[in-house]
Amino acid sequence: MVAHLCAFGYDTRAMLSRAQEARVREVLRIHRPGTPSTYCLEHLAAGTQIPLAHLADLAALVRNLRTHGVCQTQYGGLCDSDEHETKRLLISGRPASLVRDVR
Repeated sequence: MVAHLCAFGYDTRAMLSRAQEARVREVLRIHRPGTPSTYCLEHLAAGTQIPLAHLADLAALVRNLRTHGVCQTQYGGLCDSDEHETKRLLISGRPASLVRDVR
């Protein structure tokens, strides 16, 4: 017997749209000269109009961007969005000279 994929929720798996991905890339690309801004996952989502229900998809995109050298991550520090301390994941862009195109 073949299980129906919808029974496991695979048909409703949410992914970020191309527009959402582009907004994330843009936010990570633009920063003060010499100092990339650092965002917690929640503030990066808010700043790029990604619903909190899609944080897992955003985290997957961040992992992919980090793998290709587009951003850096660290655990703990200061989120520049509202300057709050966190022990959770922080994401920052990289200087343009170090970024490879991953399109």
